[in-house]
Amino acid sequence: MDWATIIHDIQSRLGGTSSNIPATPKLSVVPQPVHPQDLRVRNIRTLLDYPLDLVKEWLEFQDVNLPSSLDISKINELIKTMCLAWAADKCEYPNHAESSYQKQVIDAVANGADELAAISAWMQQLQAVKTGAV
Repeated sequence: MDWATIIHDIQSRLGGTSSNIPATPKLSVVPQPVHPQDLRVRNIRTLLDYPLDLVKEWLEFQDVNLPSSLDISKINELIKTMCLAWAADKCEYPNHAESSYQKQVIDAVANGADELAAISAWMQQLQAVKTGAV
């Protein structure tokens, strides 16, 4: 008896070749959770309707691909940059946008306010000032 016959004989006694080969596990793509800082930047960018290309350009200038690759102070700088860019045509004086951002967003968040809610309220206040409603 040669080896091929012996192997065939053993495989047939064990129920054939397919039952002896473990099934290859199927790979499933499990979406990775989005880093909280990446989600934070995405949500604020969306709220402000800030161009994604400008965020990518800013990140490239920092030599990173994702905000979560940055120190929190740099992420805060990016968010402030986006907010002040949005406010650029809403205030007569540029200093007003920055000082109101400090008071209504930074200070509010430091006191426990939700950042998106604080930015939204700040945006509404600046729009109201521009239209003369305040």
